[in-house]
Amino acid sequence: MNKTYDYNGVQIAPSRPVQKLTTVKKTVHIDSQDRDHGLYTTSGNFVTYLPRVYENVVSISIKQAEFPDPTTLLSFDRATGTTSAVSPTYFFMEFAGLNKSDEGASGADRSAFVDSSFAKFQVTASSGSFFYTESSGPKITEHFRPAISKLDRLNIRLRTHTQNKNQHIFWNNRNFSFTMEIETLENSFDDFSSIETRIGDRAGSGFFGV
Repeated sequence: MNKTYDYNGVQIAPSRPVQKLTTVKKTVHIDSQDRDHGLYTTSGNFVTYLPRVYENVVSISIKQAEFPDPTTLLSFDRATGTTSAVSPTYFFMEFAGLNKSDEGASGADRSAFVDSSFAKFQVTASSGSFFYTESSGPKITEHFRPAISKLDRLNIRLRTHTQNKNQHIFWNNRNFSFTMEIETLENSFDDFSSIETRIGDRAGSGFFGV
């Protein structure tokens, strides 16, 4: 049994903190209006910096998202500089360097595109804002093995299935937002390291485990 001590008249039984490797999940909210509007004029193709540098990232999940009225959706072609209206039933979200989803090729001009997108969203309303949650659509989670050593920014691009690398979609004078969960590997202590206990195999080597 763990040895007890008298601490101001109270019997305590300090335990030895037990180190372990664990995963920690952090929720991050992203809004396209937080981009540098001087560099990225549209909400469909931009870089956003994360609140901190996340290390040893093993998974990223999209928990929810809010999108503006689809009647304001436009397509932009960087090669020609032209903009036109579009009305897709779904669209893809890319995170440059983090994409893990494959898709078939439009027009069967090749077999497939590998690691071409991160997430797919359905346009669930013909007008007005529409939303994604894990209960309203497929769960969006991508795993990374080995872990991403450092993650401090996202290069986000929205596109339809038929658009090429020079094209993207955006909402005219509107912004979208989404919430993601970043899971990281960390050195930590187990859940019982901060409580008093008289269990022998958790006995400290001295007072308060010192």
